[in-house]
Amino acid sequence: MRRSALLIMLATLIVPGCASLPETLSARPATSGEVPVLRQGEILVFGRILFTENGKSKVPYGLGKPLWQLETPEPASPSEQPAEKRRVLPFLSTDRDGAFAYAIPTGHYEIAHAEPLGYTPLLYPGLEFEAREPGWAYYLGDVEVNIDSSIWLGGLWGNYITRIERVEVVDRFDEARNRFAQRLPNAERIRKTLLVPTQAQRPHLIEQFVPPVIHR
Repeated sequence: MRRSALLIMLATLIVPGCASLPETLSARPATSGEVPVLRQGEILVFGRILFTENGKSKVPYGLGKPLWQLETPEPASPSEQPAEKRRVLPFLSTDRDGAFAYAIPTGHYEIAHAEPLGYTPLLYPGLEFEAREPGWAYYLGDVEVNIDSSIWLGGLWGNYITRIERVEVVDRFDEARNRFAQRLPNAERIRKTLLVPTQAQRPHLIEQFVPPVIHR
């Protein structure tokens, strides 16, 4: 009897913790030249991520296309219950021109990080959006990010982001809509929901740059 009671107590402790863990999902890319098909409860988000590094635009991208991730924001307080189940959509990218288009579930999301592939540390841009009406395509804006970076030991230590100079969401909705409308069966179901700054945090590097120590 005591053993059964102990197991029940453990279950009550473990289940709420598991329930709060985020659900990892795979965003479906809307490949250029194909008509995206949305499933029930899905939306299409599109826009561009444009990096400028040390004063020079990285577009068109080569191997260093942006790597970014969407997440449902965490509650502002640890004691606050989440308004919806948290989701994580990792390993997002863009094409060579910085454009992206993904089918994702409706909801409230923030960009958890975004930086050129192979660059460290992670860059938190401090941007979020909310899109709740399924079946629509949402233009999130053109995210322009200016960074300073350094290369150590000819690239053996990788590319390091040393400073964020600027993060701005630029509205080029008319241009983006005209470019994207031909791929949608219902071209009138395109709306603008620009990314906005998060209230909780400003743009920052998730782990500050520390140059490696070289012993002579």
